[in-house]
Amino acid sequence: MILSCTTCALRNPPLDEILETFRHAPVAGYSYWGLAGPITWTPGLIRWLDTEGLQRRAAEVGLKGLTEVYASAIATDSVEAAERSVEDLLLNVEAAVKLKCPLVVFSGGKRGTGGLENTLAGLRKLLSLIADMPVKVALEPHVGSQFQNETDYEKILENITTEQLGITIDTGHFHEAGVDWKALIRKYPNRIYNVHVKDHVGSQSVPIGKGEIDMVGLIHELRAIGYRGPLAVELEVKDPENLPLYVSDAYQYLSKLIGN
Repeated sequence: MILSCTTCALRNPPLDEILETFRHAPVAGYSYWGLAGPITWTPGLIRWLDTEGLQRRAAEVGLKGLTEVYASAIATDSVEAAERSVEDLLLNVEAAVKLKCPLVVFSGGKRGTGGLENTLAGLRKLLSLIADMPVKVALEPHVGSQFQNETDYEKILENITTEQLGITIDTGHFHEAGVDWKALIRKYPNRIYNVHVKDHVGSQSVPIGKGEIDMVGLIHELRAIGYRGPLAVELEVKDPENLPLYVSDAYQYLSKLIGN
């Protein structure tokens, strides 16, 4: 498994989370990172990203690979709105390809608007446009979004069977939503493409290993399916000034769990 530090793990506004990741992740021991932040989730903004400069800077600080590029959600107001929003998502996919990143990750739009039908229309259009591109899509759960529980993923994967589409297991969001994420891993062993490692007490993110989430069980379930993808650290703690310490502690903790 690949330990990755997402920029989410070092988000402490008004500091630049990308620069904070370049500053702290390599020192903590990470060789891989994940790109998120406003430039990825604001529709269309990623067109201005200096991908060559970003790759060069990452290499200079010792980061040798990018595990994910985040993106904005598919609109849910209507089928037409969903399909239009794919134009912005496509920019993120193109950026991921330029950055030699194998995964694009995004959560669902606002839950309850049009059910999943509008979202499915958007996903079909996106996947038709990127079918020949060297990138996969790994849908991330968020509480209150169209990707929240087991039945959401069941409907999506029943309707869209291409292996270019899979799941991001986010232990924090699944925990908050009361989802049995271990059962989901066992149900879709070949469609788990990404894991966001978060620890929680209730709905509150806490340092990795300090909350209610069964981290040992997570590694056990992933080993059982032969998972070799990213373990991408995310943190949304109450004391973001301590994120560099928590990122370092997470690396040490997870390294021991996976035997690095």
